[in-house]
Amino acid sequence: MKSIPKNVSLRVLTAEDLNLLDDVELIERQSQKNPWNAQSCRECFDEPYLMVGLFVAEKLQGFSVIYNTAYSTDLLTIGISPVWQGYGLGARLLKKTLQEALNCRANECFLEVRVSNERAQKLYEKYGFAKTGIRKGYYRGENGNPPEDAITMHLADITKTLLGTTD
Repeated sequence: MKSIPKNVSLRVLTAEDLNLLDDVELIERQSQKNPWNAQSCRECFDEPYLMVGLFVAEKLQGFSVIYNTAYSTDLLTIGISPVWQGYGLGARLLKKTLQEALNCRANECFLEVRVSNERAQKLYEKYGFAKTGIRKGYYRGENGNPPEDAITMHLADITKTLLGTTD
């Protein structure tokens, strides 16, 4: 892993940050096989969603989106600009996202991840997520490729995980 840049900051994005929508859409297109459309990205700036931005030198280079319910949260997406992948920024973004979920009173987290995305699976497992099942054909096929299964994962105790991480 490359060394983490010193000028990294993370914060919750709100409707006041809509000027970053083009950057969010670009990161989404660059980091996801089935990127969300512009309207879906736009909706994540408002409740009930919570978006966390990761900045390098004050430029948005990653973001995550969670959907909170009474005591749990769903990690809907997380992505880092390709140029900044491999620096440990995904771990920093995941940790900040879990902290924000906890601030919203969520103490457990659910997510889906592509069967083929072993890098993400390893990151989630490092943070205590356990594989709980498979969703057949969850991700639609693109460009003639067949649909892809998703692994469902669950983090039972966000507090315990955050107390045990140092990233």
